[in-house]
Amino acid sequence: MRTNDKKYACFDYTDGHSGDHTKNPFQRGDVVFKELDSLDEPCNEIGVVLQVHDEFELRTDMFGNASISELKMATMTQVLEFRPKLALEMGFGKVVLNPDYVEPVK
Repeated sequence: MRTNDKKYACFDYTDGHSGDHTKNPFQRGDVVFKELDSLDEPCNEIGVVLQVHDEFELRTDMFGNASISELKMATMTQVLEFRPKLALEMGFGKVVLNPDYVEPVK
């Protein structure tokens, strides 16, 4: 799943200059899921990739710099559960009574 990374960036980020960033499986705008924090505790965070440093590292809007080994592409279900506002902004949900709950668009 991919969105416009510029909408979530506070700065005009540029990707790594070595060319290694093209080998990274994630690209700008990818919506990623981070299941565990640095202490291997559950964190269940959703982030938008803002910058790709090299083939192993990137920056997100929600949890800063991260290793690709910590991340996977987010599913719509994960985005709806852990970052419902992003789901709304991407057009994947609608608010039902409670603004903290987002129902998937069918």
